[in-house]
Amino acid sequence: MSASATTIVVRGLLRRCGRCGGRRIFASYFRMKERCPTCGYRFVREPGAFTGAMLMNITATFVLMFVTLVAPVLWRGISGRDDIPWWPFVLGALGWAVLVPIVFYPIACSWWAAIDLAMRPLDPAEEADAEVHAA
Repeated sequence: MSASATTIVVRGLLRRCGRCGGRRIFASYFRMKERCPTCGYRFVREPGAFTGAMLMNITATFVLMFVTLVAPVLWRGISGRDDIPWWPFVLGALGWAVLVPIVFYPIACSWWAAIDLAMRPLDPAEEADAEVHAA
């Protein structure tokens, strides 16, 4: 099973197994299965492997919050008006802070597992282990 790095990463972005494109890789909304039910690929290949998924989630949250909070500054600079209220933008940033980590979490997990697979293809022992556990 050899796919291009782009295909692997896009599969992960779509919440699928990066190796085979299989679905149903989540046991619940916040919990990824240990292995792909289709090809047997083990998603967590080493301890701490999902630190990258947490980083992706935090980065997405901070970027959206930053853009929301910079918007009134740009609006004031472009329009020349000083009477623009800040509170809608602050509430928007707080909304991002709550919603993005929840909504983006499963995408970040599957996407990071796919990125890890694209960066470090399976070695022969991992290939054999996946074949043993394939459905």
